[in-house]
Amino acid sequence: MNVVNPDALAIITVWQEAQGEPYTGKVAVAEVIRNRMLRNYSSDGTVAGTVARPWQFSGWNGDDESRKYLIRALKINDNDPVVQECIRAWNQSRDSNFVKGAVLYCNLDAVDRRPNWADPSKLIIKIGHHSFFGD
Repeated sequence: MNVVNPDALAIITVWQEAQGEPYTGKVAVAEVIRNRMLRNYSSDGTVAGTVARPWQFSGWNGDDESRKYLIRALKINDNDPVVQECIRAWNQSRDSNFVKGAVLYCNLDAVDRRPNWADPSKLIIKIGHHSFFGD
């Protein structure tokens, strides 16, 4: 039984990860979710098995500071303009390719140390505060 709408999980994840980013940044995060699903990259091919996989999307991490937003995220208001933008971004990501297949991203200015996978030679594009990488 599918209790939670998978689109809602994806939209919540885009909101958690990119609410302060430009619209293209929201679409780019949505594309990464879809790219991971399609390639089974740290994913079982489902939205839930992609976004809720441990240590993949910070908003779902148990010890991440952004975890405090989880309860708030589960109560997001569909009428909020930022939420509306995240919904449009998730829908647009079906047909867009801003990140050209990227499966990894991070805000390099917000981390204490660069993740080992964030190899500058694998940088595909930077949109807003997020840098997107190939694997």
